[in-house]
Amino acid sequence: MGVVISLFVILISMQACGADDPSETKPEEEEVPDEETEPELTIDPNKTFVHLGMLHTQVDFDRIKLKVTAQESPWIDGWNKLIANSHASLSYNPSPTVKLIRGGSSTEEPEADNYSRAMNDAAAAYQCAIRWKISGEEAYADKAIEILNAWASTCEVISGNSNVALASGIYGYEFANAAEIMRDYECWSTTDFEAFKQWMRDVFYSVSYNFLETHWGTCDSHYWANWDLANLANVMAVGILCDDATLYNYSLDYLMNGVGNGNLTKCINYIHTKSFNDDIDLGQIQESGRDQGHTLLNIGLLGVICQMAYNQGDDLFAYDDNRVLKGAEYVAKYNFANLSVPFTEYTRYYKDAWSVCGGVETHTEVNESGKGGFRPIWELMYHHYVIKKGITARYVSMAARMHRVEGGGGDYGSNSGGFDVLGLGTLMYSLE
Repeated sequence: MGVVISLFVILISMQACGADDPSETKPEEEEVPDEETEPELTIDPNKTFVHLGMLHTQVDFDRIKLKVTAQESPWIDGWNKLIANSHASLSYNPSPTVKLIRGGSSTEEPEADNYSRAMNDAAAAYQCAIRWKISGEEAYADKAIEILNAWASTCEVISGNSNVALASGIYGYEFANAAEIMRDYECWSTTDFEAFKQWMRDVFYSVSYNFLETHWGTCDSHYWANWDLANLANVMAVGILCDDATLYNYSLDYLMNGVGNGNLTKCINYIHTKSFNDDIDLGQIQESGRDQGHTLLNIGLLGVICQMAYNQGDDLFAYDDNRVLKGAEYVAKYNFANLSVPFTEYTRYYKDAWSVCGGVETHTEVNESGKGGFRPIWELMYHHYVIKKGITARYVSMAARMHRVEGGGGDYGSNSGGFDVLGLGTLMYSLE
């Protein structure tokens, strides 16, 4: 199997990437440490992985199963949302394709798009996997495996124009998460599981890595943050699935030090000091001046990445003084509290027809296009930061209440935006 990228052929190489307690001194010279020290993120070349350990752990499933069995809200409400979804059904039939196309009907790929097959089937595999883990009904496990095996044995390439990177990133991390849930199912043969992992490397990871390393021959600032984030989510997920520390560490290092807009300090590119009606500082998102649909997608993908890393012992949620929470508060304040937010002028440089980085656009205010769009992205943020960590974040809390009960793919329309995250947050992330 290989990957078709008609834009160019890439030859790549990969580089992997606490303070001591103060000594006892005279009282006037003592350093007083903060009450809470931010966890240090380190790149461990010998990292070992926890399974299950992407978006969910076995501890999560044990808790959820007890709550659903006891008919407790909001878990039972989330469960009812899941079982009402046609993707979580034994009658669901997968539709894999040899060539997965996103960016078709183009110079690079004359055939039409067919990526809706992948986005629907990844959602179905995930939802059936969850239904099995909570109910214990093996028929749903068999359905999830049927979907995963069908894709791994059929799909050989991702094709299209530059948008192949969106297909690899989004559907890659989603398929990987479904497979992680199913990895302990005794009826998924070792041969098929190993073939699936190799498929994830060959078809999805390879495109994501090529994109992150080259940005398809453009300058590092050309692609918006969501492109990097989707592919970082995929590389991280494949690394966990395959117990590959090199892949996982590449993603972790890029989030902290990467050249593109997936770097957390570039994705959340300006921190505004909180005003009188804010609980915390607000983090401006790189795409805030573009539109709110993509800005909301940034928050969704950041949640996915942080959750997967957290379950592997790396606290990106807390990174840089809760930078991701500050970004989420900024977006929630504007979109769902319907309040104004500060904006610092942002200039983006991009490849144009004359040079690699000659295009220039400057944003001077938040763009309201797509404002208030519903995506199932808030329960994850709310339950981690507000419930687990005890941080007051009124706008994220408001957004979570407004979106409850969160559904999954198929509950938010038939367009790709309704499938960009796996959702079902009320069921899967509720802690109270």
